Amino acid sequence: MTDFISDYIGKALILILTALLGWFFKRSSTKAEINKKNAEIEQMRAEVSKVKADSSKKIMDQYQEALDDLKLRYEDRFNYMKVEYERRHDDLKADYERKFEALKNEKDEEIKSLRKQVKRLSDNLNYWKKKYNELDK
Repeated sequence: MTDFISDYIGKALILILTALLGWFFKRSSTKAEINKKNAEIEQMRAEVSKVKADSSKKIMDQYQEALDDLKLRYEDRFNYMKVEYERRHDDLKADYERKFEALKNEKDEEIKSLRKQVKRLSDNLNYWKKKYNELDK
């Protein structure tokens, strides 16, 4: 029975010694893998930071472009409204002048007609005054 135990104790010791030696030699390669993974993680973090910075720059560029575009659209709209206002003002002024001229001509004709009528009536009055004076004498 001691033989049986001594065979298994020796095998158990060899097993433990092999495990310790495997752990000892594997430890350095595991550290190297961990360091490699840490380096990869740092590289990924740097890439993510770069992407975030690029993304932020792109967003800022888009906002700046939108603001520049807004300024251009505002200036275009302002110029359009200014030209439209001037055109409508000129149209209204021309329409007013045309209507004023037509009304002036109409009133001038009416005044002419009334003057002719007054002259005719004055002549008629003078004629009848003369006749009256002739009869009165």
